[in-house]
Amino acid sequence: MAKQRNLSDAEIGIVKAMLRKGWRNDVIHFYFNKPDRLISSGRITQIKKGKYGASVEEALPEDLEAFLSAWQDPEAKAPPAPSPVDLRILRSMFVREAGTWRLAGGETDRTECKAGFRLQPEDRFSKALRAIAGLANNKGGYLLFGVTDATFHADGLADDVFTKSDISLLNRILVGALDPVPHVTKGLIELGGKQVGVLYVEKHDHGPVIAIKNVGQDVKEGGIYFRYVGETRLIKAGELRQIIAAREQRAVAEFSARMNRVAIGKEATIDLDSGEVAGTSGKFLIDKSLLASIQFVREGEFDEKKGAPALRLIGDVEPVSEVERERTKVIRENVTPDAVVRNFLRIEKVAEPMQYIHFQAHAQRKWFPVWFYIDQAGSTAAEVAEDLRKQVATYPSSRNALVDRLSGKDSAFRQSTGKAEALRVKLARGEIKAPADIDEDVVFAAAVQALPTTVKPKDLETIRKILLDCLDRAQDSDPRSSNRRGAIYRAACRLDELIYAKKK
Repeated sequence: MAKQRNLSDAEIGIVKAMLRKGWRNDVIHFYFNKPDRLISSGRITQIKKGKYGASVEEALPEDLEAFLSAWQDPEAKAPPAPSPVDLRILRSMFVREAGTWRLAGGETDRTECKAGFRLQPEDRFSKALRAIAGLANNKGGYLLFGVTDATFHADGLADDVFTKSDISLLNRILVGALDPVPHVTKGLIELGGKQVGVLYVEKHDHGPVIAIKNVGQDVKEGGIYFRYVGETRLIKAGELRQIIAAREQRAVAEFSARMNRVAIGKEATIDLDSGEVAGTSGKFLIDKSLLASIQFVREGEFDEKKGAPALRLIGDVEPVSEVERERTKVIRENVTPDAVVRNFLRIEKVAEPMQYIHFQAHAQRKWFPVWFYIDQAGSTAAEVAEDLRKQVATYPSSRNALVDRLSGKDSAFRQSTGKAEALRVKLARGEIKAPADIDEDVVFAAAVQALPTTVKPKDLETIRKILLDCLDRAQDSDPRSSNRRGAIYRAACRLDELIYAKKK
């Protein structure tokens, strides 16, 4: 009769997940050794060498996270997990045989090998891009460069392209090709004098990761790739159902948590038919005539600095004064590119300025006023940039371009030439003359884009009024009007920087 193990299969799987992360044996032993079940520290060594529970599969990262979250000892603190590209972890993936290093176990559903590495041109990176998407949609894992996929020998990289490649360039490629964007960590290990490049891909919690454009012959727009054992291919129905089911489970859990907050009185509910707002401590009624104009904002953004409230609570709920209403314009049901620019040029105050900033992460154009809305929100560039990074953007490249502007890495400034340069010199001196036709509008916009920071505030306000007239003349649907609008939008963006950015 086989001797019963004193560690369950689930616990052995957790131990293996901890070992993969590079945790020390004594630290792992701490989690499983209990007063009513003493376990030898040698048991962890046996699991590591495959002599105990060898047939048990390693636990998934989310299972390990759940195990640690459920740990009951308030004094116990998990040690900081090492980086997934920690040299100890990477070296444990290889074995030395006859003087050469080989990937132990070959390619799996968590590892894929490539002999070489090229980021540019983009189609040379298409196979690796497909592998990144596949790993992110499965459990996450490693993409190894400099390892021959037939023999799994660490033959090393032929040049220093990987070591010199900027991770920001890789991220830009990911942003432009995949949505949502996988998180990738870069590493490098030397084995027997040969360098192996490593990209660790995290499992994406909000999958599936989808290709949003064609890249070479390997990535097709709309494709959902999945890492299977030994290959990355288009996902099968079963795995796609699992990803969708996991999303549904998270949504249900979030909904249940929200309902629990309502039940214990931390949140209230509103009946959109009757206008009754009810909680455990009482209720009040909003007049039905006001229901249609109520604005809904995200949790955590009920901040008076970010737009005057529609209702003020003073014991009873009363409408704000007519004067206050005149000072605040209600946000449009659908924020449009024209609205973002026009509100800035008209100096209009809006109820929810952050919505005009968030819109820019969902617009294909990249040049919109932003500092004007930050000023209305009473926020800072760093706070807004952090908020934008958390947004699920329709156009991630637009969102990232906006974050770069807020971080000071980019600007709407563009050097002018020819007629535009001659006009820029005059504008900088305060010699301002409004353009008379659509052709002059384009020259005027180009000159504004090149304005220096020394232009006087009163001159900037004059230019703002002229740009509004230019925008009014560029409302046709033909391609030429669209190009003029693009130039005017960027000019407004530069004006926004000159007027409001220096306040932050």
